[in-house]
Amino acid sequence: MSTQQLPDSVEQRLPEHYTGSEKYWQAAEDWFGVTLSPEQREILEHVADHQYTHLEGGNGFGKTFGIVALALAFHKRHYPSSVVVTSGTYGKLKRTFCADAEGLHGSSPLFGEWKWSPNPHIDVDGEPTWQFEVISPEDPGELEGVHNDHVLVIVDEADKKDVDLETLDSMDSLISDQNDRMVVISNPPEDETNAVANMSEIGLEPEKLRFSTFDSHNVHVELGHRDGERIPGLTGPHKLKKKWEAHNGEVWPGYDEARAMSLPGNSEFRKDLNTLWYRRFAGIMPPAGATKNRPIEPDLVDAGYVEDGIDDSGSRQGSGIDVARSGDRTVQIDERMGVLTVEYSEPGTDHTVQFDRMWGQLDEDPNSQISIDAVGEGSGKADDTAKRYPNVDRFKAGANAVQSDEYKDRWTEGLCELGKWLERGGEFTDSRLRKELKIAARELTLEERYVKGRNEQVYVADPKTDVKDRLGHSPDHLDAAIMAITAAEGLQPEEDDGPSGSGTW
Repeated sequence: MSTQQLPDSVEQRLPEHYTGSEKYWQAAEDWFGVTLSPEQREILEHVADHQYTHLEGGNGFGKTFGIVALALAFHKRHYPSSVVVTSGTYGKLKRTFCADAEGLHGSSPLFGEWKWSPNPHIDVDGEPTWQFEVISPEDPGELEGVHNDHVLVIVDEADKKDVDLETLDSMDSLISDQNDRMVVISNPPEDETNAVANMSEIGLEPEKLRFSTFDSHNVHVELGHRDGERIPGLTGPHKLKKKWEAHNGEVWPGYDEARAMSLPGNSEFRKDLNTLWYRRFAGIMPPAGATKNRPIEPDLVDAGYVEDGIDDSGSRQGSGIDVARSGDRTVQIDERMGVLTVEYSEPGTDHTVQFDRMWGQLDEDPNSQISIDAVGEGSGKADDTAKRYPNVDRFKAGANAVQSDEYKDRWTEGLCELGKWLERGGEFTDSRLRKELKIAARELTLEERYVKGRNEQVYVADPKTDVKDRLGHSPDHLDAAIMAITAAEGLQPEEDDGPSGSGTW
């Protein structure tokens, strides 16, 4: 492309205008009208100075936006150039990276048209060798064959299962000389079994650049460690504290103390924190001894079980009703100010008889909150119960969680709320509930997953079938306990989510 064809505002910003380690972040800030954080500037400087970069770190310090700025600045800074981006979570890549890239590109005085089909790319009219393309990692062979005077390849979320050594090797094949750059981005691996942990097997040994959430610009600004304004979208100290307490089950000790406990090299470093805390926020691979993230801790089940002498005279705060299928039990459990009581438990599917008995008990406090299984055979009885009482929640395990910024679905939310209830000293006497709780505590774990449409990471628990397979039958008492706790906590959706899918009871 001849510079004579370009607007003056673009011509004066062509390659010669930006040099040295700062060239990419200075170009990005000028061209796109943004202010990058010191950490984001450091990322762009590292890529300017090193042919291979492995960016590893926790959440919330702005790596995704920084990489978007890098990709666009590289593309515009070098002519002709090729930028190829892929990710272990291609759907998320399109919703996050591409959304930001389209916005920045569209607001700049630069050339080319952003197009989404057949895959996201920038089309520069008459310039087939000036390329910017976002592609899926599913067929590594499709990643090969791109060569140009300047090439930047980016592999985001390289710790995910869709990225293997073949994918990384194909991306590396695009790198030919010192004009080219490759950036591998990942959360720390859970162990040594994924592609990121084994890059050296294919000769990839990039310079590592590591950040933790403790490094977030907003954390430093809000704590008074750094001058400047908060940057939207970056994690602040409130969320860091919230995640510490949620993952580790401990009161936030303060920034300096939590940082020392989380990062190697400190005398106070701990090896017994939660695996997701290490990966998502400390930005390191969990050490041996790290605890799995579980919705219910096994020792709390033992602590909460009382064989006799329990005070169950408290007023009913919420009731959970699980409706029997063939071979299962219809169960009603009440939460009574820190105590779970089994009010009804009987096998069979004569729902008319069973609900006549339960309704007789519920009539004693008709205005209390009731949560009832509303899937399959339970749906009709939920309708009947809702006609009889004013505060009835039609519970569907696969529906969106009420706290949708924390949990994927109501099954996960209910398990976690039950775990928190036990942490607060909740007690129960029923031996069948104890058995189901102990199996759930041993079998079920939590992971963080990006959920389509929410643009955030939320918790999702292992499926109920993991408990059902161990028991040999549906965990009816566990189900009713979950509903009783969510009823007592007031966790009812504003509107019915409609029929649920694969997450049903």
